[in-house]
Amino acid sequence: MADIPLFPLNIVLMPGAPQALHIFEERYKQMVNECLEQGSEFGMVLSDESGTREVGCTARIVELVRRFEDGRMLILVEGSRRFRLHNILTGKPYYVGEIEYLEDEAEEDVSGLAEECIALLERVVAAATEGSVDIEVEPPYRNLSFAIAGRIDFDLDTRQEILELRSERQRLERLRELLSEAARKLERERKIREKAETNGYLRGWRPPEERREG
Repeated sequence: MADIPLFPLNIVLMPGAPQALHIFEERYKQMVNECLEQGSEFGMVLSDESGTREVGCTARIVELVRRFEDGRMLILVEGSRRFRLHNILTGKPYYVGEIEYLEDEAEEDVSGLAEECIALLERVVAAATEGSVDIEVEPPYRNLSFAIAGRIDFDLDTRQEILELRSERQRLERLRELLSEAARKLERERKIREKAETNGYLRGWRPPEERREG
């Protein structure tokens, strides 16, 4: 067990994923200042109308982007280690969590599954933005699932589900389902947009009655 400062938010932080935070409450300004002074991490855990979840992720402060005159801060953090929250302790202005760090189950070879997910991710990115994949996609694909989930705009419950899964295989299998569905949807929407842009006609072709004599 370990005790760490706790920051409940309507956010699911993934290991290795960046997250910008605006710190404005006095208690969290104190918490962040202490973490900056000590070079320590704090825990982020999803908290919403459904309550506070048991599994969260520690945040490492990468950069103090800006400190305002009133003490507010803009910081950039990166997800580090997953944990299970066992108890919330009192005694400080901010929350303190009694936690247990989580480790994955024994690793399996997920190369084939990882390559499927990478290909699906490329389809999603191409359909949505015509861009390219900007994450590390080389073997051994360590924590590829978190890298994908940290950059795709899944809903909070889905992101929390992925965070809680205890093996890379389970996470990649779930992501394969999600990415397949997203790719089909985005590609279908893109075809509809392209068809609308041409008024339903093939590019460069118009019906005879709409043609003009030159």
